Amino acid sequence: MKYLQNIIILINVLFCNMCFAQGCSDAGFCSIGILKPLGIDSGSQKNQTISLVLTNGVGDEGVSVFTPAIQYENRINEQWEVQARLTGNYASGNLGNATGAGDLFLSTSYKLKAEGNWSKSVLIGTKISLNSGNILNNKLPLPMVYQSSLGTIDLIGGFSITNYKWLFSVGFQKPLTGENDNTFLPENETNEDAKKYPASFQLNRKADALLRIGYSINLNQNWKINAGLLAIYHTENDTYINKAISDNPISIKGSQGLTLNATVALKYKLNDKFTFGLTGGSPLIVRDTRPDGLTRSIVLAPEVNFNF
Repeated sequence: MKYLQNIIILINVLFCNMCFAQGCSDAGFCSIGILKPLGIDSGSQKNQTISLVLTNGVGDEGVSVFTPAIQYENRINEQWEVQARLTGNYASGNLGNATGAGDLFLSTSYKLKAEGNWSKSVLIGTKISLNSGNILNNKLPLPMVYQSSLGTIDLIGGFSITNYKWLFSVGFQKPLTGENDNTFLPENETNEDAKKYPASFQLNRKADALLRIGYSINLNQNWKINAGLLAIYHTENDTYINKAISDNPISIKGSQGLTLNATVALKYKLNDKFTFGLTGGSPLIVRDTRPDGLTRSIVLAPEVNFNF
């Protein structure tokens, strides 16, 4: 009971802090395979898992964002695991509502030869957008925070090293398809609320690099908690198009840089078939500008896992 009380206090502090700062900047890769907070659960008695993840957040200008995902994992043998993740999105704010299909993530992980108590794994994967990043409301363009996808096909890679307590992982996510089809320019809007959002007309989002450090504690046979730091470095300034200014892509100053989040992940094992999870993060350092709409001031991601 004492452990549970401490966990509740930690989660309350975490999410209260998130009310006063904005960060995250995750384009999806920090929640797949070996790059997620608790990594791959190699101690499970089951080889396959279907998960339902219900992420709720608050983005730019108070936009409410709900991103459900269904995920399938298959541990083929002691070395190989494959994962598929399908997302959707619903956003509601002062410019209206937007609903759409999100992204399909496909990845495979391979466990290398262990050294002592440390195990090492590599990951390769892709993100396939299911729309072009240009959902409209009443035939008007919407900024990226309303979009259900960044509108790109991405390459994802990663490496992790872990023991019973520590997790260290690095990763990258690189868009391969360049500009999306978003057509939002705040200066073209008559709605004063719309002018508060960053421009994202044919947004060309650059690559991200990830570093995660986590420490896990098995409280008992059923409860496990992981706390750590997640750093995401956006390698270049993003660009957009505005023909009224230039025929060339325009660099968005301040969109390059570091976002550093404090993270926590909690897992409860009900039995061999069902586990429940809760994840969250609190920003410590943020980029000056995030035109991709991935800013979140509050985020809560409960999940249910069925193992078979």
